[in-house]
Amino acid sequence: MLGISIYRKVLIYALHKQFMFDLHVHTCYSADGKEKPETIIKYLKKRGFKGMAIVDHSTLKGYFNTKNYSDDFLIIPGMEIKTDRGHILAFGIEEEIKCTDADEVIDEVHDKGGISILAHPFRFSSPKIKTDAIEILNGRSFPYQNEKARKYAFKKNLPYTAGSDGHYIWEMGRMKTFIDANDVDEIIGKILRREVEIDGEMNFWNPVKSQIYSFTSFVGRGFRRV
Repeated sequence: MLGISIYRKVLIYALHKQFMFDLHVHTCYSADGKEKPETIIKYLKKRGFKGMAIVDHSTLKGYFNTKNYSDDFLIIPGMEIKTDRGHILAFGIEEEIKCTDADEVIDEVHDKGGISILAHPFRFSSPKIKTDAIEILNGRSFPYQNEKARKYAFKKNLPYTAGSDGHYIWEMGRMKTFIDANDVDEIIGKILRREVEIDGEMNFWNPVKSQIYSFTSFVGRGFRRV
């Protein structure tokens, strides 16, 4: 939905709002996350979202702790994994991945029945990993970084996603992926076939505010990176 007309954007929202997902959410089970899963679910449901991907850093605990809160809200299991060549989102896995070599991570994600997505490319460096898809709208990235990711994905004809990268409740739902799907397997299939629409609240100040909060959290953890 980047660069499209206001008319088409309104039409897509009217037709597909019931299929709106935030595909990059962190809970309090991430070392740098602050919100309980049930708090995020309630917040996103009020904003019209059908579901979200929980991709906590190096753990699936956030996903497993949504079982009692998500009967009518679709939770995509996943992790964000720090590798030797960038961060990878793993969708559709229910076993944790411990390795950090990018190629090994991707192979293990596939072995566990999931897909790999390159997270927030161009935030720190150019893409150096061949994943199944690429995140081209990230709520913590600046507009020019998202635009670089978009151009890269379209040049390489890669599947793509959008997600808030939310760690605090006010970040959640900034970026939206519209997928006409009712279960995790269907979502993964439609991502790979590029049968998605994306949109987001892009500006300069939201990423700045996120970075300030992120640095404060970093200091509070004793300067320990996640």
